[in-house]
Amino acid sequence: MTRLGLSVPREMSLREQVTDSLREAILSGGLHPGQKLVERELCEELRISRTILREALQHLHAEGLIVNLPRKGRSVAAMGEEEAREIQEVRKALEPLVAQGFARNASDAQVARLRAHLERMAQPDGANDIVRAESEFFSIMLDGCGNRLAGDMLTQINNRIAMLRRLSLGRRAGQGATLRELGAIMAAIEARDPARAGKLCADRIATVADVEKYPAPISMEVQ
Repeated sequence: MTRLGLSVPREMSLREQVTDSLREAILSGGLHPGQKLVERELCEELRISRTILREALQHLHAEGLIVNLPRKGRSVAAMGEEEAREIQEVRKALEPLVAQGFARNASDAQVARLRAHLERMAQPDGANDIVRAESEFFSIMLDGCGNRLAGDMLTQINNRIAMLRRLSLGRRAGQGATLRELGAIMAAIEARDPARAGKLCADRIATVADVEKYPAPISMEVQ
């Protein structure tokens, strides 16, 4: 297995550190959908015991980021067409509500924070990880949208949304398209136009939903 440059800081419990490190590797694309997770190799790279690793993998399994297949072992969860469609349906229902709520309810300081984040994304190397930067953009909107239920529901599937964003990014125009779309949403928010902000959110999700092919699904059956 190619070394991923994984490391763990030492502020949190070791299990939390390992969980965060592996989650980051999955969501950043360092560990690819369908990639087999070999305990011996991961333990050697992270310099941890198998007990700690298995606790971390169990946590990531609960988050839906890895699967454990009979006679095949653990691997990074892939996303089939049906699951991708279901996630897009949830996003199309909820993200426009978040954008509308933010345009209507956010304070001027929250709007300024969102604008500052978008401007950082547009700087050279300002969004080395465009998927993570986009997730942060929507996280800021969640904080100020005034709809706690919609925020909670999106947070529950946040990791799967991040995986879908990364999968779809390579099939679209990439970072430039993302910045243009988020810029249009930002302009609608600054104009305090909830209807337009919501429509722009729905339109960009529909664009992603038009992606023709997602990776073949991996069974979620657990040993």
